[in-house]
Amino acid sequence: MYNTIDIPLFITIESNALHNIKKILQKSNLHMNNPVIVTDAGKSLEYAKMVARMLRIKKSKFIMVSFNTYEEVKRVERFARNLKSDFIIGIGGGKALDIAKFASFRYGGYFLSIPTLPSHDGIASPVASIMIEGKRMSVGASMPLGILIDIDVIKNSPKRFIFSGIMDLISNVSAIEDWILAYQKGYEIRFNGFSKAIALSAAESVLNFNEKNIYNEEFLKILLNGLVLSGIAMEIAGSSRPASGSEHNFSHAFDLLYPDNTFLHGEKVGAGHLIISYLRDKNEYKKILNCFRDFGITVELKKIFEDKDKLLKVFLKAKEIRKDRYSYLNEISLNEKFYKNVIEKVSRDIFSV
Repeated sequence: MYNTIDIPLFITIESNALHNIKKILQKSNLHMNNPVIVTDAGKSLEYAKMVARMLRIKKSKFIMVSFNTYEEVKRVERFARNLKSDFIIGIGGGKALDIAKFASFRYGGYFLSIPTLPSHDGIASPVASIMIEGKRMSVGASMPLGILIDIDVIKNSPKRFIFSGIMDLISNVSAIEDWILAYQKGYEIRFNGFSKAIALSAAESVLNFNEKNIYNEEFLKILLNGLVLSGIAMEIAGSSRPASGSEHNFSHAFDLLYPDNTFLHGEKVGAGHLIISYLRDKNEYKKILNCFRDFGITVELKKIFEDKDKLLKVFLKAKEIRKDRYSYLNEISLNEKFYKNVIEKVSRDIFSV
């Protein structure tokens, strides 16, 4: 049996990539007749304007998005249909890329991914995070035909967004443990060793990287390549299994209980990963915690661990999320007092820095 997979035609991660976009597309034999640009406010709009100048895309073919809702997706889809566009170019953070890739999927056009932040693996994944009827949901979306990342743009990212990308990528370690568990227990009929190897090696490339300066160019390239590979691993697997497990259930539960929270996706995933790894494997926990400490991530994570009662409610809710997807959360049936004690211990480790 063979899998049919979509992989990007090109992946470019280099300095001055936005200035050289026309040459990069030409070298890749990628021709766009009538593209539209999906972006959001702030710095992303500046970068979008630069791309538009380089590719001579008129301002009338820009569409700004404010929220990653299903309504916004349909608005972008209508915009692309009315212009009979062949390409949707997403330029920005997770919101702009998720909307662009899902609108492209619904519309049937091609998707070009130009991330301006390294905050999660959505820059290359066939999955989009969209608010549907007030609930954040992960939905199938288009794989990008191309991925273009300007390392000079990424260097301007606030450290919080880089930390988020690190935590999202490293969480592959947890997701793969859940995938293996589900397969061994007979709750998952598909397991792809190649996909597992890609997702795990991508996580370990950052987990074991000695240089802890997050703005080091070599490190940023490794992080970005890892996030791209994580997305491709999901495409190969035919699901988000290689990069989404019980730690992502924790993030989903957080959003469900506290939809107005301002924590980044990677921050919620990182918090969930620490709590779950403490329960599942103390060696994994120590390795992840030490990595977060070395990068300085624990200083940022203190904000999410300030309210331990909230974390307890989230963890208990996470056990109810995605019951169709077996994970380590299905293995534990301990009492609330025990969970509270675990969160206290993890919190103590976070605040000990």
